[in-house]
Amino acid sequence: MFAVDLNPELTEPLIDLCKQMDFIQTGYAGTDSPLIQTILKTEAQVANASGIHAIPIANYVLAQMLRWTKRIDKHIELQKNTNWEAWGGDGELTFKSILILGYGGIGQEVGRLAKSFGMNVTATKRSSFECAFADSVQHPDKTLELLPHADFVIACLPSSQENDNIINKETLSLMKDTAMFINVGRGNAVNEDDLIKALNSGQIACAALDTTKIEPLPSQSGLWNANNCYISPHDSAHSLHAIIRMNALFCENLLNIINEKPIKNLI
Repeated sequence: MFAVDLNPELTEPLIDLCKQMDFIQTGYAGTDSPLIQTILKTEAQVANASGIHAIPIANYVLAQMLRWTKRIDKHIELQKNTNWEAWGGDGELTFKSILILGYGGIGQEVGRLAKSFGMNVTATKRSSFECAFADSVQHPDKTLELLPHADFVIACLPSSQENDNIINKETLSLMKDTAMFINVGRGNAVNEDDLIKALNSGQIACAALDTTKIEPLPSQSGLWNANNCYISPHDSAHSLHAIIRMNALFCENLLNIINEKPIKNLI
């Protein structure tokens, strides 16, 4: 299925093949892509890969947080100019506060890693939830109250109408001017014009975006040159271990089907 993204001519043959299946295991965590929506219209039972990509995506989040906290980009610039100048940034993540919007598999792995760095972890989730890594899990309707206290705001939200543009002029205005925003969910969650203005005016300190409203991100987008905006091409889930986890999930579900047990991650 991932190959179809690079080779559209494979789309029709793949869908024809899917129509012959009883069970399909996708490699995607979400269901918003046109390909998955088409596959869901077949008679096959379809499972997603929720949880498979949590570890590499959480690694990406921590990498971007450390990138900013340790001013890595500044050091690269100094090295290019053979300039021996000390730039430590804040120095460490210890005691910093992280707010995770959407506390599913990815959010929980982010929380686990953040806690290992000695951070204060707050998360939002619609259903009641207790987790060893989070100091507090709140309902999303508390988001506006939580934003002013966060040093890092991490969006791990799925694509849905209720999540459209929740990062906007209002929410950005509530964040600290030293705050970093990271999006590893879906691009629909961000009003990109509002984010560009917030970055360029210094309303927030920086942002790291692994996903945008339109992908690939158009060359004329102001995000490319926004102040302290780090763009990656929706590749935070890439990992050499992903195929191993994917195979394990498929085999688990194959046994579930054979033994007439519930399919894991059934959509």
